Amino acid sequence: MPTLLQLQESPATCTSGSVSPQHRISSTKVCSYPGCRKGARGSSGRCIAHGGGRRCRKEGCNKGAEGKTIFCKAHGGGRRCGHLGCTKSAEGRTDYCIGHGGGRRCIHDGCRRAARGKSGRCIKHGGGKRCQQENCTKSAEGRSGLCIAHGGGPRCQHAGCTKGAQGSTDFCKSHGGGRRCTHPDCTKGAEGSTPFCKGHGGGKRCSAQGCTKCVHGGTQFCVAHGGGKRCVVEGCTKSARGRTDRCVGHGGGKRCISAGCDKSAQGSTDFCKAHGGGKRCTWGHPGSDLGAGSPPCDRLARGKKGMCVHHNPLLDDDRIHGGRTLAAFSITSSAASLDRRSHPANSETSRRSISMLPVEAPGRAPLPEGRVHGGNIVSMFANGLSFGEDSSNN
Repeated sequence: MPTLLQLQESPATCTSGSVSPQHRISSTKVCSYPGCRKGARGSSGRCIAHGGGRRCRKEGCNKGAEGKTIFCKAHGGGRRCGHLGCTKSAEGRTDYCIGHGGGRRCIHDGCRRAARGKSGRCIKHGGGKRCQQENCTKSAEGRSGLCIAHGGGPRCQHAGCTKGAQGSTDFCKSHGGGRRCTHPDCTKGAEGSTPFCKGHGGGKRCSAQGCTKCVHGGTQFCVAHGGGKRCVVEGCTKSARGRTDRCVGHGGGKRCISAGCDKSAQGSTDFCKAHGGGKRCTWGHPGSDLGAGSPPCDRLARGKKGMCVHHNPLLDDDRIHGGRTLAAFSITSSAASLDRRSHPANSETSRRSISMLPVEAPGRAPLPEGRVHGGNIVSMFANGLSFGEDSSNN
């Protein structure tokens, strides 16, 4: 019988010539960074997040280059948004950025925000990484696993500041970080995607009819129309202050740190008005042109001028009248002696009886001689007019 060559059948082969998945040899390299299971890129042996693959050519940037370009997304690499005038990168397999409807959308009913992570939901509805702090439901920032309030994400580099840094800057909003308002001479931070601060029309506006105020919190209304967090005390409709759940009247917001004081702290200070909190008068303080050489005033400032009630009239007098405050007047004649019709012979005597006597009141501010304090009477004396003569110019 002819010799038959029997080939040993390998379990890895079949009649169709395909390879069984059990015997397939994977050629994907794993990132060499300890604890990382992502795929390595190029000859570096690491994934993109740990320095593998092509890097961005922008000076000082170590992010991975996007697609066939030589830059990362932040510096113009990869596909760009197809919306006219938009320079942001296109998201996912869409032709638009997240702001113009690109990428995956939140699956929550009626929500059009972008979905984060594998959850299919936006940050507001529970998508993306969450803060690992106990009882905190906010989203985690960066690789720390914590939200901004609990120390996650980059921090402000200003000395003594623990707030989160804004955007790609190294500072918080209070210290100049993030986008700024484009209104002339304004140094506040811009709100949302608008180029202005809240005071100059930036951010979302209240949905109440005829209201132009800014919305508060995650609501569609301002504080006056029920927006933001409300006080949890039964029957109270005021807004909750700060990170508390109560209004100022019920103990919410910052409190005065003075021993035994339970009043509300004023402004950015840690004290109430009685213990030196809030804005103080700038009269006589170093760096102020007002009251040079005078003792510094520690009274509470009123209004936008930064002056107290005591020194505010001095500022008005200096701005309107050039700093020349006239002396007080001593009118010795009675009102009846000024009437020429009843006493025509005493008109000249009455004019002489009105004398200008300087009065000095130590410790009290002189009043300005404006329209309220008799400026018209002084002008009559200067022009040589008489009270007794009839005049059409009243």
